[in-house]
Amino acid sequence: MEEYTVRSTYTRAESAARRAADIAVILLLCFFLVFILFKVILVPVEVNDENVAELNTGELLLVDRVSRFIADYSVGDIVRADLGSGYAFYRVAAKGGSLYQVRNGKAYLDGELIDESAYGGEWSEYAELDCSVPEDSVLLLPDKRPAVSALDRYLIPYGRIYGETRLRVAPLTRLSLFM
Repeated sequence: MEEYTVRSTYTRAESAARRAADIAVILLLCFFLVFILFKVILVPVEVNDENVAELNTGELLLVDRVSRFIADYSVGDIVRADLGSGYAFYRVAAKGGSLYQVRNGKAYLDGELIDESAYGGEWSEYAELDCSVPEDSVLLLPDKRPAVSALDRYLIPYGRIYGETRLRVAPLTRLSLFM
């Protein structure tokens, strides 16, 4: 029985050129994927406000721009949104169809007492506020609750939310994942 060997029809220089072209295509594809990841999906954003107790000015966060198309925001999530005076970070206090109330300094969501002590600030003991959130809107509040005098200012349509905070990447000593 006779053995067959397959020999390349490319010269050594042609093989090197093909390998270089393959590497260039792979590098371009990797660059494109990294570009899409950090320009469309997880966008790096610097914190310029101190509305949320967990965030400090100058920190770098990755804000998720895509997950809102997959799942809805949850109460307590940290989002970046425009309330009319530019983008800032806020906490989701109530979603569409909910009733958010403050009575004697205590917060209620749909009539149930909620614990917001983990968010940093508490309401003034004299605070009396009501907000019925329309279906296509969300109520976003800063963690410094005593500074809030009217809830309507913090009521916005979902479309004005830039994205949800996912990861703090700088400074490295405060690296953390937000879920």
